[in-house]
Amino acid sequence: MNEEKFITHKPINPTLTPYISYYYFHSSRDHRLQKRFIYYPGFKNALTIYRNATVKFAPHYSQVVPDSNPNYVFIYSGMQSHPRTADMVAPFDKIGIVFNELGINHFAPQPLGKISTHPIEKSFHYFGDDFTAYCRAVYAENDTTTKVALLDHFFATQLMGFQDHMLLKSIQTIHQSPQKLSVTNLSERLNTHRKTLLRLFQKHLVCSVKDYLDIVQFRKSLDDYFLFTQQKISLTELALKNDYYDQSQFIHHFQRLAGINPKTFFQNVQQVGKEATFWALQ
Repeated sequence: MNEEKFITHKPINPTLTPYISYYYFHSSRDHRLQKRFIYYPGFKNALTIYRNATVKFAPHYSQVVPDSNPNYVFIYSGMQSHPRTADMVAPFDKIGIVFNELGINHFAPQPLGKISTHPIEKSFHYFGDDFTAYCRAVYAENDTTTKVALLDHFFATQLMGFQDHMLLKSIQTIHQSPQKLSVTNLSERLNTHRKTLLRLFQKHLVCSVKDYLDIVQFRKSLDDYFLFTQQKISLTELALKNDYYDQSQFIHHFQRLAGINPKTFFQNVQQVGKEATFWALQ
């Protein structure tokens, strides 16, 4: 009986690091294990692969159970403005490719809005049979570095760049700004119309500009909380540091994006692995 394992690893190929943040390998062969975890909105989103599994979808929910038939299930949830709950029944064997902001767009010539369109069912088959063959080879290896090298090789062959310079500049401006921007602030800085930004975000990220700005603010709060854990930063200090107008706005924002108030959220969320993977495990 194997214990549950969760291993993270950065890409080895430096060409990929601007686009792929890290890979993770999550598995268990313990037939007694059933896990429920909640994952939260973020601007880094994962393409996940399950081996020998059946995945069922519902709004903001998925269930993964073992399947006796050999298969691979590919899922990309993308930008989400609400938390999602996932139930997993072992044995399971899961790989995650966690992309940086706009990362996956550099590997697909079509706009993401045309590839990932279903609001509930999140299957993702864009990379086709070639990717399935690479996944088969990855699962056949036991050494993590070899697994990473194989994934690197596949994505290096798919890398073609993303050419919408206005959206690239928009994302760069948002992440480099020391204060949270409004949609109006952003459009003024870029000297472009709000409607242009909305069209680009919907086309390539499948979300609104406001949702993206809110998710960045939420994730910065999460990062800061764990960064300052040793200093025991208060929630009031955390709210002010991340440009929330007051405690009421802070609470409302977390209620909308995390489904619970900040105090309860930080009591339940935990970092999984060595990278910025934050889940609430139940």
